[in-house]
Amino acid sequence: GVKQFIYCSQANEEDWIKTINNVVYRYSIDIIMPVYTHGIEKILKFGDQIKDNEKICPLPSLTSYNLAGNKGNLYLHLIKNNIPCPKSKIIKNNTLPKIVNLKFPIIAKPVVGGGGGAGISILKNNEDLLNYIKKNHFDCDIIIQQFVSGFNTSVNVLCIKGEIIAHSIQKENRIEKLKLTPQTDFSFIKDDSLFELIERLMKSLDWCGVANIDCIYDEKENTFKIIEINPRFWINVDASAIAGINFPYILCSATLKQKMNSAEAINMSYQNLKGLVRVLKKNPMKVLNANFLRRNTPLVFALKDPLPIIYKFIWRTQNIFNKRFNKVE
Repeated sequence: GVKQFIYCSQANEEDWIKTINNVVYRYSIDIIMPVYTHGIEKILKFGDQIKDNEKICPLPSLTSYNLAGNKGNLYLHLIKNNIPCPKSKIIKNNTLPKIVNLKFPIIAKPVVGGGGGAGISILKNNEDLLNYIKKNHFDCDIIIQQFVSGFNTSVNVLCIKGEIIAHSIQKENRIEKLKLTPQTDFSFIKDDSLFELIERLMKSLDWCGVANIDCIYDEKENTFKIIEINPRFWINVDASAIAGINFPYILCSATLKQKMNSAEAINMSYQNLKGLVRVLKKNPMKVLNANFLRRNTPLVFALKDPLPIIYKFIWRTQNIFNKRFNKVE
């Protein structure tokens, strides 16, 4: 469990690094692990100023991080390395495209940010595209992608120097046509062809640390395609732990240079709390199935420690608010 929580308000880089150095020294911290984009970026830029920087967990290089975290950069990298991805076009910040050369429907999103679906829309015609660009004023370019008909998967990985040492693959169970929503009901599966594709991708980036890769299986071309990479921990880390892959624990072990064997998730279905509500509406008697609630949902975690669920709800609500009012951070 959590023994102590220390919160520091937003500060400039110098004060931020000083705070980390003080906390690491005062409490004899063994591992420094940034978990979200702001912290990761700062560590990659200023980590050499941390006195005990050997305690920093495995992270990608700043070059690889900027390739993976920027959807426009990633698209160019995928094309260069002949890695399958949807046809796309990068639109310069707040400009109208002259020629799209993509068949509608298309997906439009900012090349950075967009967590929880903020700023992402499915557009059905040119008028939708023009309205999207006029309404949204991002601080970055926009990428538009050919909409691909098929099922979504997410591949979670932990890599050391481009080699995958732990992974899990999530396939959505509930498909909603022309809707972009986070997975709430999915299964952990094994798929050799998808894993080989992800191996190629992570080697091409010489990736270190964790990442979550969004993919789609193109039913017309019978192949998986890379959509985007979240170069950080993802929203369903607890699900992978239930399936046998505790990514934070494995990352700690890697930081401490402990011997590890390659690991992958067991086959199982999973419903997060939103998915569980949907299941119980269809089959209320499921609430009496203790094994199902313990093995296939995060309910045990939520009852033991409700704060993460509360914070996650607040984070998602903020993203919905930002999306509704066209604000993307």
